[in-house]
Amino acid sequence: MTVAGGCAGKIPMERMDALLETLGAWPATLGSRADHLVPGTQRDDAALYTLSSDVTLACSTDFGTPVSQDAETWGRIAAVNAVSDIYAMGGDPFLALGILGWPPQLPHETVSRLMRGAVSALTECSVQLAGGHSIDSETPVFGLCVVGTVRPEHAMLQSNARPGYRIILTKPLGTGIVIAGQKAEVACAKAVSEAESVMLTSNRAAGRLARDTGIDAATDITGYGLVGHLRTMLLASECTATVFPAAVPLLRHAVELCEEQGIVPNSAERTYFALEERVDWSDLPVARRFALCDPQTSGGLLLAAPADRTRAFLGRCAEHGVPAVEIGEVTDDGPAGTVVMRPGSVGTGERTPG
Repeated sequence: MTVAGGCAGKIPMERMDALLETLGAWPATLGSRADHLVPGTQRDDAALYTLSSDVTLACSTDFGTPVSQDAETWGRIAAVNAVSDIYAMGGDPFLALGILGWPPQLPHETVSRLMRGAVSALTECSVQLAGGHSIDSETPVFGLCVVGTVRPEHAMLQSNARPGYRIILTKPLGTGIVIAGQKAEVACAKAVSEAESVMLTSNRAAGRLARDTGIDAATDITGYGLVGHLRTMLLASECTATVFPAAVPLLRHAVELCEEQGIVPNSAERTYFALEERVDWSDLPVARRFALCDPQTSGGLLLAAPADRTRAFLGRCAEHGVPAVEIGEVTDDGPAGTVVMRPGSVGTGERTPG
């Protein structure tokens, strides 16, 4: 019942760039308390609104089409995906409002199962569902508006990356390829199960460990893939980056679907061509390039931190079972927002001091 699943349905990157350029800063300048606001137009994962010297609200919304054939699983994934925006800002979510578009021909029991999954996931994150809004829609859509709190000194912003910072990823990529493979009826049950397991894993632990380690530059990977969201962080920070593709964790079945079945989400292909002039792919195979552009629903956190904090964070992640890995480095070599793919492993070659 959908053209694309989950965050693969995002507005293409080039269209979003043009849209935000036409809006400029005017949404944030309306009202008398604009100085209290870090607006969503800054492209961080949530807007921040200062209530007092030690309390800041983090507000975001995220919704999309189904990513599972099971309604309860979709509800859980949608909830985990929506609260991730608050964790990516260094915050703790506490309140959510539902957003539902539902085809009238589908049974009420399916909606009930969807909501049971969402409420269950929210409860595990200590978030209260307080209501919402629903409409008739030929395409099923579900998501949440989420509110949380962030201590000002703990806020993680995309503009805080600096040359010499290490780049860290906390989940494997490839869920978008598997969702597309499921839609094409070529993804095996094990591939779907592994992808759903990744999407069902909350970023709560990773976000709190990053915050407690003093990391202050972060985003989460969603519809524009690793490369698209890294590019956004680099533009905000006026930096560049080197990425070691061999270090980037990928779902094995996703790579096989791409290489052997030719499964590539349309949004991954669009992101790849939109960033063609900003990424030096070296001799990386085309299937791996698409995997690095693959749209993720409930993807991992993308973090940037100095070397000492990176080591501390990775150590704490190992203790808590969070599969975080270092995949590259922030640099200042070239126009802001550009990425160089380097063969080999992290830790080889020249490094910028940091």
